[in-house]
Amino acid sequence: MNFFAATGLATCVSSVLFGIFSLIKGKKPLHKIWVVFNLVVALWGFSAFKFSTTLDQQRAFFWLYIGHIGVVLIPILYLRFVLELLGVSKPKALRFIYLVGAVFFTLNLLDFAGITRLFITHLRFVFNEFYVDSPPGPTYPFFVAFFFYLVGYAHWLAVREARVAQGLRRVQVRYFLWAMAPAFYGGGTAFIMVFGINFYPWPHASVPFYPIVMTYAIIRHQLLDIEVVIKRTVVFAGLVASVVGVVSLVAFVSQDVLIRFVQIPKWLSNVFAAAIIAAVYGPLRNWLVESTDRYLFQKKYDYKELLNRFADKVVGIVDLKQLVEMTVNTLSETVKLESASLLLMDKNTRQYVLAAARGTNGQQLVLEEDEQFITFLRKTQEPIGRDGQAGKVRFPEQVNERLKQLNARLCLPMHLHDDLIGVLCLGKKKSDEEFTKDDLDILMPLAKTLAIAVSNAQLFDELAKTQAEAAQKEKLAVIGTLSAGINHEICNPLGIVKAQCEAFLIDQQDGILIGKSAQDVLERTSAIMQVALKQIDRATAITQKLSNFAKPIKEPTAQPVSVAKEMEEVLALVGHDLNIQKINITKEIDPNLPDIVVDRRQFQEVLFNLIRNAGQAIKPPGTIWVRAFVQDGRSVRIEIQDTGSGMSPETLNKIYNPFFTTKEPGKGTGLGLFIVRQIVERNRGRIAVESTLGKGTTFSLEFPIGKAEPAAMTV
Repeated sequence: MNFFAATGLATCVSSVLFGIFSLIKGKKPLHKIWVVFNLVVALWGFSAFKFSTTLDQQRAFFWLYIGHIGVVLIPILYLRFVLELLGVSKPKALRFIYLVGAVFFTLNLLDFAGITRLFITHLRFVFNEFYVDSPPGPTYPFFVAFFFYLVGYAHWLAVREARVAQGLRRVQVRYFLWAMAPAFYGGGTAFIMVFGINFYPWPHASVPFYPIVMTYAIIRHQLLDIEVVIKRTVVFAGLVASVVGVVSLVAFVSQDVLIRFVQIPKWLSNVFAAAIIAAVYGPLRNWLVESTDRYLFQKKYDYKELLNRFADKVVGIVDLKQLVEMTVNTLSETVKLESASLLLMDKNTRQYVLAAARGTNGQQLVLEEDEQFITFLRKTQEPIGRDGQAGKVRFPEQVNERLKQLNARLCLPMHLHDDLIGVLCLGKKKSDEEFTKDDLDILMPLAKTLAIAVSNAQLFDELAKTQAEAAQKEKLAVIGTLSAGINHEICNPLGIVKAQCEAFLIDQQDGILIGKSAQDVLERTSAIMQVALKQIDRATAITQKLSNFAKPIKEPTAQPVSVAKEMEEVLALVGHDLNIQKINITKEIDPNLPDIVVDRRQFQEVLFNLIRNAGQAIKPPGTIWVRAFVQDGRSVRIEIQDTGSGMSPETLNKIYNPFFTTKEPGKGTGLGLFIVRQIVERNRGRIAVESTLGKGTTFSLEFPIGKAEPAAMTV
């Protein structure tokens, strides 16, 4: 087989397969024209294979005439297809083109019947390999000009479209040109030999490759709007092959290996094989069905219920970080996406920042509020995408560039009261399916629901920050009220140091040290210095505790914490003030108490607030009991009980409400217990209260025993 024949046969096979694929997957007029075009090309390819492999001149003539049926129809069908593909209005000369084509078609048939010799008249043998129609009939040069005029006009229309098109449309037209232009102009080199020039048609090899390039454009860029199932079919075939392979392996082991080495009867090996296949068949079948349904033939509406439940779930999440991460993860797994990301607007900078992503390239994009991508989403409140109806919109180049950077096939606006607070970006489906109108009917309401959930989480986050600021102010105010006790705690050690130093100086002035040996003087000064250092350490410790307690918490972190140690720290701050008020503190803390896992400084705040509130509820004298013990072997229980005035049931129901207080105006913000409960719950703890009016109140805390977890918490 010569080179010319091989390329003709390859063209025939590839065009037939591509034509069948297009016929199955496409139902529009565009697809029908494309199918007919490919079948005509296949007819020419098979004829080229036949007349270039025969040494009989009569047979060569026969297949040459048959092949020219395709050659005459190819440029006409191609132009008609390009007009349909580009949506260009039909030129007025189209009927004339059809008429001229009909004339050449008729001339070819008349020559075939032996009536005329105006189109194909002679054959000559070239390169000692095959026949060509040379020299041509008198009308053949006009046909060649007609052929290249139609092809050139079609390509000119496509080039013009590629220059003005944007986004995916531009990519599709370019791929079409890269597939078809080499095929036509490479295949057209065969005409050179017709006019007596011995040019070997190496460029003819480009013809069979146009179906390959077109197939890639269909799979990768949705050319011709054909729904792709190639990937799923290939993977499904692989799964079936794996099942067949397992069964074959079992049969081989039982039939050959066992009989050869174990010497058992053939019927027994058959029973053994049947038993293994029966045992393996069920699990393999279930795995195949589950894998196929999950990854390949995912029903188009299977995830509707899941997304609806997801929409109900997100409304209840108030942690912004948890919300955005759960969104991209759930959507990626439910819709089976290669990637997903979520952009949220920063209210301070008015920029859209990547808040969460899965399956992206990790690029940290920051989108300006006034750029075209954001402006389109904000003004139209419509999605931007490459699939379905959205894919038919000609977006500006900057918008398409953003889609590429976000690795997204569909971007949904998240609007709240006409304000674009975020953008939900969904990548390609693993099944290669497009996002359809049915998908948008689900995803658009979900994006609106998500916008409400994000707004709630942001408001909650802002409230938490406000609460933290209020708590810090209240903490500083409390420290101000403790100044007398703190002053006493510091002045006492300083007074002792001062007295020791003054006594030494007085003894020196009175001459008491005269006659003392150097060793005696050194021993006395050493004793004074030891006392001074001890008292300085005492003062430093109390000031350090006060300083640490006064600092705002910036980055809360869970860690193992000793309840006894932190209780001592807090009592060092409030204990003196309580002693002055004649309020005793009784500690009942298990010495073998295990650590709890909390943020240490937040835990101190909780203890400080509860002990201070207990002291304020007591009319001196009184007692506060502080207990800590292990409960049920899984948690540590802390109780703070006072002999104060207690609370009525009505008051007890309101104590956790923000801004509720029973204190005199100006002496409390009402945020203490509200913040305490939030801190306890964010540290995975529980808080409860029991109170009897006139007898006292008991607050109880429970925290789980466990190891440290690297999880950050917000106040």
